[in-house]
Amino acid sequence: MLDNLNARDGSGDAGRERPRRASEHAQPLSDREVPLGGTATSEMINRWLDGESPEPVALSTESARQVDLWRRIEEESERRRHLMTPAHVKAQIMAALPADAPQIALPWWKKSIHVSPVVALAAAAGLVALGAAIGNSMRLR
Repeated sequence: MLDNLNARDGSGDAGRERPRRASEHAQPLSDREVPLGGTATSEMINRWLDGESPEPVALSTESARQVDLWRRIEEESERRRHLMTPAHVKAQIMAALPADAPQIALPWWKKSIHVSPVVALAAAAGLVALGAAIGNSMRLR
């Protein structure tokens, strides 16, 4: 805080450091991260979920609910892994797919240009008229 360029704060001297208030030193900031006490518990749960340790026994009620939740999620995931898609749904999906594979989109500069003869003649006439106008303006100078 050495460069205080705000002239409205009442200090009047922009190069001097502003003295700190006692309240700034005493009060902790509210937006600081507060460490949670359950880091060992979450590590234990993660090891159990990875299959590296046996089921955790001594857990708090909050951790026990988390373990129960993840156990139910694991059971439901395992049940859904073994589900088979009914044949009629698979047939509907396959029928909705296009018969031929989609082509890769080309950039505009690689696409071919199709010009009708009328458009080509109009463009040529416009270029001739533009050239005549530029030539006429150059001759007048």
